[in-house]
Parts: sequence; structure tokens; C-alpha cells
Amino acid sequence: MGRYRLAVILIGLFIIFSLTGCSGGVQQKPLPSPTKIAVSVGDLKRDGNEIIKKVMKEREQKENLDITFMDAKNDPAQQEKHINKMIENKVKAAVIQFIDLSAAPQLVQKLKQENIKVIAMQNLPYNTPVDAFVASNNTRAGELQVRFIREALEMLSTSKKNSQQSQSSGGQQGQQDSKQQPPLKQVTQAVGPAVAFQLPKTRPLKVLIMQGDKKDRAATELTSANINAIKDNPDMKLLKAQAHSQWDPAQVTATLAEMMASDKQPDVILANDSKLAMTAVQFLKEAGLDKKVITVGMGANEKASMALVSGDHEGEVDPMPEMLAQYTLDAASNLAQEKHWQYDRQIYNGDYNIPSKIVPVRLIGKNNAYLLQERWKDIEKKLKEQKQSSGGQQQGESKQSSSSSSSSQGGQGQQAQKSQKGTTLKITTQEGKVMEVKIDGSIKKIESKQEGEEQGSSKEQQGQGGGGGGQ
Repeated sequence: MGRYRLAVILIGLFIIFSLTGCSGGVQQKPLPSPTKIAVSVGDLKRDGNEIIKKVMKEREQKENLDITFMDAKNDPAQQEKHINKMIENKVKAAVIQFIDLSAAPQLVQKLKQENIKVIAMQNLPYNTPVDAFVASNNTRAGELQVRFIREALEMLSTSKKNSQQSQSSGGQQGQQDSKQQPPLKQVTQAVGPAVAFQLPKTRPLKVLIMQGDKKDRAATELTSANINAIKDNPDMKLLKAQAHSQWDPAQVTATLAEMMASDKQPDVILANDSKLAMTAVQFLKEAGLDKKVITVGMGANEKASMALVSGDHEGEVDPMPEMLAQYTLDAASNLAQEKHWQYDRQIYNGDYNIPSKIVPVRLIGKNNAYLLQERWKDIEKKLKEQKQSSGGQQQGESKQSSSSSSSSQGGQGQQAQKSQKGTTLKITTQEGKVMEVKIDGSIKKIESKQEGEEQGSSKEQQGQGGGGGGQ
């Protein structure tokens, strides 16, 4: 009997061991189901939204998330359907780029009653208890747009002062005075000389603001920052701030046509987004005014970025959509799984304090458009082509200048050789006395067409003859 019991026990242990010890399959916990997150954007084609979708989708599989993207196409009724679908699908967190801010409180209430975390992206509806708010720094973006123009004005002013001093002083003393001038304190790389010299001579500059939808918080923040910065600069004057319903770029043509008809041509156009800016650029191009009006947008979409590189457009503010996507998804994922997230500030919003994260922005012009080449691959290609073309052109100019220098040295003696480094690289001449007049002048200033004309005039007065000198 004892042996029988022992045998039964051994068999039982064997069965248990075979089921659990060997395979380990019964004890393994099943993988948790993906965390459901839904994203409703106002318009997927709007600046940055396609990049936001791409970045979030790249993290979806790595972090066991189930992300559903919905495009409301600027239709508030469609966005309300999105909310109902989120509730039906039992998502854990909802990211919403609100279209109609007046309807937002009711939509948020429906989600909160189902214990769904709500993350407002870019637009924060007033007095609404969302769980998180993530947005670009629109106030800073508006300031940077005006700063772009201010720095162009400063660059032009400094260039004129240096040119005047170079013309009024001669010889070694003139060079010393030029060196003593303080350099322009340029804190960004965005503004180049081409932009500065495109500015009209009249002051104050007339500025037109192409505002987005006036119901949109981002549009009002951008425009308000524009207006405040313009007021602080006596060289600028606000011509008009024109709102465009639902950010519709088709309305830009009507806005500009009306301005031109009333003889109120702007000198500067500041646009709340890239699409508005590029529609303005196209209008100006067709009207033959593209080199008379400076355009600065917000969004740095692909079309606007390429226009910067080609020289058709002057400036953009980059809202860093990749970073915006990362911060927004961090908030949604953490709130859905852990009920908290790493925010960096609180925004007072009526009865509520909203945990928030504000994404930095940056000013982009042709000079630093290389910062966008990782986002837009065609920019990298275009910049390489321009660099190669510029390098070949400079080599040709260098050879031509060297040849001109050799032909002008014959018979000029030791004095002419001393002045060669300071003159022949920039001005073609055959008279040694003219070279002596310019001796140690700054090469950068000698490039000026005005200086060349003045020296041609001086040469004629000295009776050095030759009709070619003035050319």
C-alpha cells in the first residue's frame, strides 16, 4: 500500500513538473494589450501635422501603443464625431487639436465622464479642464518674425555708415576708422545682406499681418506678439492685421488685391503660417513685386523651406513639429498608463491650472536653412548644388581677377606692387596713379559700385585720359 501511494505521488509530481517546470508556458504572463490613444487634428495638411503623425507612428510599435489618427478637415462637426468614436473605442487618452474652441468644453466633458485623459495640442480652450496642454511658443514666434525685419534694418544701417566713412576718408586713416566701427551684433544667422538691401528706402516700413483664423488661439497669440513688437520699433508701422477664416490660403489673394487697389502696398508681410506666406509670395511674383516686399512665415513647411533656399522667400519661424509630437505623445502615453507626466509649467485657464509644456521655436532664413535638411531631403540636395555652383563661379572670378592683376602691373614700379593686394583683386584698372589713391582701403568697401564711379571721376580730373576708366 505504501509503495502504491509513493508511486501515485511520484506520478503526480511528474505531471506537475511536465506542465510547469519544463515548458514554463503556463506561468508566463500574456503581453498586455496596446494602450489605445486617439489623435484628432484640425487639418492633417496643415503645417507640421503630417510630421507629427509620422513621429508618433514611429514610436507606436516600440512602446506597445495603438494610435488612431483622425483628420477633421477643418470641420467642427467632423471633430465631434471623432470624440464619439474615441468613446466607442474606449481609448485611454485623446489628443485633440481643437477647431471650434467654443464647442470644446462640451466635448472635453464627454471624454472626461468616460475617464479618458485629454491632451490639448496647440489650442487651449478657455476654462476647460484638459489634463495636459502642449504647444509651440507662439508669442516667441511672433516676436522672432518682427526681429527678422529689425535685424535686416540694423544690418542695412551699419553697412551704410561703414560705406559713408570709407568714402569720406582716404588712405591709411580711412582704413583705421573703418576697423574701429563696432561690428553688427547679430544674434541669429537667419538674416543675410541680400534681405537687408532688399528693404525699401522709405521709413517707417509698412507691415501687413496675414493672420490665421481669429478664433484660433495660436493665431491670436502670434498676431498679438507681432503687433506689440512693431509698436516698439519706430522704423515699422502696422498697415493692417487681416484674419483668414479657417486659415484658408485662398483668401490671401483677395486680401492683397484689396490692399493694392487701395494703394496700400506693404513693404513687409508677416504670415501666421507657411501656407498663407507662400500664397502671398506667389501673388507678389505674378505682380512683379516679389523683390520689393519681404515675406516672413511661420511653420517652415516643405514649400516655404525650399523657397527660402531659392531666394523667393525671406524668413520662416520653425515650430519644431518633431519635438511637439514627442512631448504630446509623452503626455498622452504617461497619463494613460501612469496617470502623471513631466510638465514644465502651469497655465491659468479660468477655474483650472493646466499642466503644460511649451515647445521652443527658431528663426530660419536662407543662411541657416541647412537646419531643415534632415526634415526636407530636397533642401540638402539644393544646398549642395548651390555650393558647387558658387564654388565654380568663385574660381572663375579668381582666375579673371588674377589675369587682370598681371596685366596692370607692367611698368608700374615698386609702388604699384605694394598696392596690388589692396586693389587689383576688386577693381580692374590700368593707371598706376589710381591704384595709389586706393592703396590701403578696405577691400570689402572697394567692391562698392559707387566707389568705382567716384574713382573713375577722380581719374578723369587728373587727366589720365582713357574712356575706359569710368566704366
